[in-house]
Amino acid sequence: MKKICMILAAVLLLAAGTAAFAGCGGNVQRDEDGNVVVTMTLMDNEYETDGWLALIDAANEVLERDGESVRIEPELVVTSSWDEYYTKVSANIFGRTGGTIGRIAESHVPTLIDRGQAADLTDLRDELVATGEYTASAFEGVAEEGGKYYGLPSGAQTMVLYYNKTLIDEYNATASDADKIEYPSGDWSNASTFEEIRDAAKKLTSGTGASKRFGISAGPYLSYIGMYSVNSGGYNIFDDEGNCVIDSQPCIDAYEWLRQMLVVDGSMPLTSDTALADPLSRFVQGNIALFIDGIWQMHYICSYSEDYEIGVAAIPVLDSSYASSTTTFEDRFWASSTSATPEEDKIALRALMSKEATEAAARMQVGGIPVRSDCVDTYLSSLEETKLADYTEVIANSITNRISVPYSVYYNQADQMINQRLSRWINNEITTAELVEYAQDVMERAMRGEL
Repeated sequence: MKKICMILAAVLLLAAGTAAFAGCGGNVQRDEDGNVVVTMTLMDNEYETDGWLALIDAANEVLERDGESVRIEPELVVTSSWDEYYTKVSANIFGRTGGTIGRIAESHVPTLIDRGQAADLTDLRDELVATGEYTASAFEGVAEEGGKYYGLPSGAQTMVLYYNKTLIDEYNATASDADKIEYPSGDWSNASTFEEIRDAAKKLTSGTGASKRFGISAGPYLSYIGMYSVNSGGYNIFDDEGNCVIDSQPCIDAYEWLRQMLVVDGSMPLTSDTALADPLSRFVQGNIALFIDGIWQMHYICSYSEDYEIGVAAIPVLDSSYASSTTTFEDRFWASSTSATPEEDKIALRALMSKEATEAAARMQVGGIPVRSDCVDTYLSSLEETKLADYTEVIANSITNRISVPYSVYYNQADQMINQRLSRWINNEITTAELVEYAQDVMERAMRGEL
């Protein structure tokens, strides 16, 4: 066996030009300087890849500065689907190939943990939090299980309301004073109401067929519905006792608000309307006037909003008695439980969480609002050179009333089934009552492990 391993090592050295130690439990690759190479798996997409590569470059500079014999190399997975991306990550971990660290959507962290695929990072988490440089609560949530931590937050991604100021100005130029549209409010304590946004969306909708311009894209998914429900005085899918409350009035009202815009007003695109161009693309092209989505779109919007002026506002509320809450996603850096280099993985992750690396991504508006307090200003300052320069305060205040999606293994299963039914509701094939009844039943069965 020893002789076979030695031959394998020689073959790898000749083929790849890389010094490697081949063992029966996996391979340890080294670069020409003898540094252990830790491969980092990332989703490759046009919106964020450059920012994550800048993060890796800065982390490698930190590793070299600190005399660590570890270097990080990226493994890019070309997909826009987090489900497809997770399949690749899972295959890497199971086969002990590819990335031994990476970044993944918050929604898939519970599955990583449940399947024993994520390494225990509790000691590294405790070390980072002890510095006082990080928001401690950002490490909680889906990455914590049984008092242990299996992921590190890569940033806080809040949701906001983007709006096309130019389209509003053009509408107001010919409207009567009584019919003019006000810009959506950027005050998270006094946000615009659902009815105000619906009225604006209806007025900003024009045209027909392929050239139709829609007033709004607002999202009917559970991560949005929970947010709209909280902004109506309800709960975020589950009440304080952990009961599913999709069938509660605030959730029903949220679905009905969306249905009115989808079906009655025709101000929100149907599935067929976004088949060739997704809502983000249509927004930056001026085909959607109001767009509720995350700040992970910030870099793309700043770069590709053409000649339109873009504004940023708070998520709408039922009425002025409610402060605006925003769903906040905190994706995670993970390490593989099957890695042959567990200590080197942690060294690499520590460098990725450094100030220098965090700032490198923040300067490109990638990763959301940093969880390092000393890097938040870098992120906000980066916006001052963009088309959203006037809205840094709105973006900074978006974390005032943050709520998290209650991800779990069973939640993800139910969410996928509900999403499959959504298209029928979007196309007015089933009623809101039928959708809510179905969603409530699916989630309750998921909670009982019956899916």
